[in-house]
Amino acid sequence: MAWSMSLILMQVKNLLLICITVPITRILQVILDVLFGPSHVDRLRSGTHLFRYGALSTQVHAVQLSDRRLFLRVYRGLEDMVFLERDDVTLYAVEKDKFVFVKTRPGVDLYSEEPYPFFPMNQVAAAREVLVASHEAVFRYLDSKPRRDGRNIALLYVLGRCGSTLTNQLVQCSGQALTICEPHSLNHVGRIINQRHEMESKDSSEDIRLLRACLLLLAKHPHQRYFIKVQPFGVECFPHIAHLALPEVKEMFLHRALKPVATSFIKMGGPVFGRWISDHMISTMPLKYRRVWNKVKDSDQRKVTLFSMLVQMQNFFLEAAERKNLKSYSYESLMADKEGFCRSLLQHIGVGSEHVPSALTALNKDSQANFAPASSTVLKSRKVEIPDEVMEWARKVARDEFGVELDGPDCLCTNFPNQWNT
Repeated sequence: MAWSMSLILMQVKNLLLICITVPITRILQVILDVLFGPSHVDRLRSGTHLFRYGALSTQVHAVQLSDRRLFLRVYRGLEDMVFLERDDVTLYAVEKDKFVFVKTRPGVDLYSEEPYPFFPMNQVAAAREVLVASHEAVFRYLDSKPRRDGRNIALLYVLGRCGSTLTNQLVQCSGQALTICEPHSLNHVGRIINQRHEMESKDSSEDIRLLRACLLLLAKHPHQRYFIKVQPFGVECFPHIAHLALPEVKEMFLHRALKPVATSFIKMGGPVFGRWISDHMISTMPLKYRRVWNKVKDSDQRKVTLFSMLVQMQNFFLEAAERKNLKSYSYESLMADKEGFCRSLLQHIGVGSEHVPSALTALNKDSQANFAPASSTVLKSRKVEIPDEVMEWARKVARDEFGVELDGPDCLCTNFPNQWNT
């Protein structure tokens, strides 16, 4: 419970930061513009990770004048897209009308697992400038470039808590791709698409254009191979439209038996914050899945979490049945045949088997190192029990509502299409 309270306190601090800084910065913005004139780029002052995260999240950043006084300013947009050519400028977020980028300090490798295993955490830690461009400005910039088909991009869709960070590090250790682990921007695109269609996933040209832009901004160099691990939830439409946005993009889905996945999610969230996460998962689902939930819903947090897992699985289950090039992998198959799993994964993204030995060195490290929620001693000691009757409920919902067969006490999906080892 102690770890959950620390999470809650962190969220409260973020909310207070928003409530306090946003109105004040509007006033300071006017004053600064009068005194110094409008500025297009301002610098983030080094500070605590919390402050920097809050500054980025609230569209506010810091500018230090004459090395003495610190002001908060709302960032401004740019029309000149030349800054996108820089290696130290990366996509951080996507909003309904603009793309948000961060410029990081010199010499920082955002694609490594240091200091954090996740790309956006490294962006926040190293951010120095916040840059913004409208959708239309970015679309024009991308349209002016040679047409790309996405052949240098691989997307790993995941169930969550399924060995996906380890899988990302297998590719990283091969040395044959830049790995981007759970960029926020892709989840923002998924949420925008869902909201645009009243939570019903579509494949309009507008949706396809937005996803295409996001992927090309993340994988900006056409001759560099990129492996992007997509954070779960809110991205249900991606397997339906990613190959329409970029026809040669390589896609795969990683899953795991539902019981250990749900147990891990509940342990990480705790009894309070975990409930909020579960309810949030339901509220952001496409309409068709919320209708299924209304049909089978239950107040038990464990069932809410399990249902969210089933929704993630079913989207890829349906798409993989239609497309043979959407490979599926499981955590259990990784544990059973590490070398075979790794060889298949690398082959699918265009990497030769001679790089398997170097990739397998990732197994010698803790994939969750430097990520407090997963490495917390409190988390590891927390006990979560999911009774057999709850798992039987999940098994019935999976079979009756989604056509997914779950076998064994841990509820492993055994009829997933295009499994690498079948």
